[in-house]
Amino acid sequence: MFYSVGRLRAARGDASVLKVFLEVVLPVALVAIAGGAVGRWRGVPVAPVSSLVFYLFSPALVFHSMATTQVSAGTSVRIVVVMAVTFAVMYVFATVWSKIAGHDAPMRAAFALGATTPNVGNMGLPVAQLAFGKAGLDIAVMNFVVGATLSNSLGIAIASMAGGSPRAALRAPFRYPSLYAAAAGLLVTATGTTLPVVLDAPITSLSSAAVPVMLAVLGLQLQHAIGRDRLVDTVSVNAGRLLIAPVVAWFVCTALGLDGVSRATLTVLSAMPTAVIATIMATEFRAVPAFVTRVVVTSTLLSMVTLTALITIVRG
Repeated sequence: MFYSVGRLRAARGDASVLKVFLEVVLPVALVAIAGGAVGRWRGVPVAPVSSLVFYLFSPALVFHSMATTQVSAGTSVRIVVVMAVTFAVMYVFATVWSKIAGHDAPMRAAFALGATTPNVGNMGLPVAQLAFGKAGLDIAVMNFVVGATLSNSLGIAIASMAGGSPRAALRAPFRYPSLYAAAAGLLVTATGTTLPVVLDAPITSLSSAAVPVMLAVLGLQLQHAIGRDRLVDTVSVNAGRLLIAPVVAWFVCTALGLDGVSRATLTVLSAMPTAVIATIMATEFRAVPAFVTRVVVTSTLLSMVTLTALITIVRG
């Protein structure tokens, strides 16, 4: 009898994992794969499509979500704390590992970029939406704004350890409209302003298109060879990014009194693979961009498994 009950529970668990994979992870992967396939077939360049995301689709999504968000001010502050603490812990992890491994300055910067830069945009937003609905997307958008701020400030500082011009790079956050879009969206919410249809309709259309376009861009960006050099470092940074970070985020959320969809969403977002922006910063500052690109590719592939398991756990 106990054997039968155990088998029944195991079967239900397997069905739950399969359900999460089919309904959350696989749809995200298929859009990215389709984008990469079309890009390879038609020779679609990444740069102009990425520019559309950075300067048009992403700001529209941020503005629309912030203007219509149901996330309270208290929750927003706690999201910032969760992101900041998780970032700090992952940086400490990267620093300790680099000291043990004897990395030089460029490799220290590369490893830290891989560990501290989760893909909370291209991948985090659609996963949160599919896994947790509108409430999850609201949390994810706020998380995305905080993550973009960290990447374009502390992330740049980390990358600059390898060389380059940090003074010029520190102006980078102000070259991207997402921060301004977030501020404008919050202003609309705070003042209770209703946008005229002539503005609201195109912003809503662009916002709705943002997530699939982001995934297509992710597919375009992942067309790189994985390679086998620095295998131990690659495994270590992936373990930190995909396994350690979500544990840290879960404990911080619990300590701050976050639970339910908020804690589940933030935990899953902290387990996102390394973002492509890390490669861009590594290239700008000569922080071993080949290694960072490999981390982006391998962490994204491995996250198909780790995210499926994690979402099953936090939703169960």
